[in-house]
Amino acid sequence: MFRMFEDLIGLPDPVGSLDSGFMKLYAVVTPSHRTLYERFFVPSLDTSAFELNACLLEQDGAGKFLADDWKTCIRFKLEKILESIRKNPGAILVWSDVDIQFFRLQPGHVLSYFDPATDFVAQRWSLASDQICGGFYAIRCSPRMYDFFIEVSNLTRDNTGGNDQDAINLAFKTSPLRVEWRFFGPEFYSRSHGIRIPPNALLHHATCVVPYDHVNQKVSLLAQLQNFDRWHPLKKRLYVLQQLPGALKRKFSQ
Repeated sequence: MFRMFEDLIGLPDPVGSLDSGFMKLYAVVTPSHRTLYERFFVPSLDTSAFELNACLLEQDGAGKFLADDWKTCIRFKLEKILESIRKNPGAILVWSDVDIQFFRLQPGHVLSYFDPATDFVAQRWSLASDQICGGFYAIRCSPRMYDFFIEVSNLTRDNTGGNDQDAINLAFKTSPLRVEWRFFGPEFYSRSHGIRIPPNALLHHATCVVPYDHVNQKVSLLAQLQNFDRWHPLKKRLYVLQQLPGALKRKFSQ
């Protein structure tokens, strides 16, 4: 049984209501990633446009990729996704990791990728691949998507070693359900896309850290691009040039 910690100091209560007209945005928050949530995620989210629903999970551990506490968090997240779909029939809502900062993201940016047939829109993992990123996606709540995430939950448990991102990508290939899905554009930026962050970026997802002290690495990455939407265009171009030597070194040292 998962235990919630609603009284964690410094974490704001969810805002808005079912009738508020906001787009609901959900995120799981654990103690290991609280600093990302408080320093970057919440301050950059427009809570006049998004109803923030923080799913708070108390557990020990550093949240290291594929560690036991990370897998516990994923199981908790999948339970909460199913709950959010069940409670919001017909709505389009967002699920986001907390290693993300936003650059004036609005619900209209998300909705522009939906037509009446679209069930699911996700951030692309890499610009060179057709794999979705499990850290930011939007769901149209329906029985089909509920059943799809039941499949994802089962695949996560039985086939992908606890990795929900791999399970979603696998489900797209194997599920008998006809889920209509697409990618968000490059303005939904992740570090796994490369160093060339679009000038019109709407968010920054701090992915692709090496396996040590990963939360502090993410803090550093997010701090480098904090308030990117307010930068002068020249500063944006200069940032990419400054990142080029390090990117080339990483590429040729592999």
